[in-house]
Amino acid sequence: MRIRPGRRDERGSMTVFVVLWSLVIVMVAALVIDVGLAISQRERAADLADQAARAEAQNLSTASLRQSGGAVIQDDGCLRARDYLTNAASSIHYGTATLDTGLGNGGCEVVGNGPGNSVTVSVNLTYSPFVFDLFSGTVTVTETGTATAATGN
Repeated sequence: MRIRPGRRDERGSMTVFVVLWSLVIVMVAALVIDVGLAISQRERAADLADQAARAEAQNLSTASLRQSGGAVIQDDGCLRARDYLTNAASSIHYGTATLDTGLGNGGCEVVGNGPGNSVTVSVNLTYSPFVFDLFSGTVTVTETGTATAATGN
């Protein structure tokens, strides 16, 4: 076999190219999966916070309704919001949800003491990324939901 001058043996060069691009494609796919999970968990935390706030906003003072007709949320330590979050925990398939203790009354705060007052609930949702958990461990997203007491006319 004669080798012409100026020509190199390039056998196997495509193998290196394919292996490197395969690694890049796997890393991009892993990033897409984990970013999608992060977006999904943030939306889930926002939904839980909104629903817990609505549950607490339904805890109206019957005395206020009878006397003035105004809707006033009772401040009982946000028991309904806590109960909602406890019951909703079974629907969280990946991660755990808790009230954010950095807000007011342990994650739930009734604002105002008259008709039309509102409740704010902050929820932490903690989860582990599928692929990049080796680098970051668990991730916590925090979302806040607010509901206002109102009466219909």
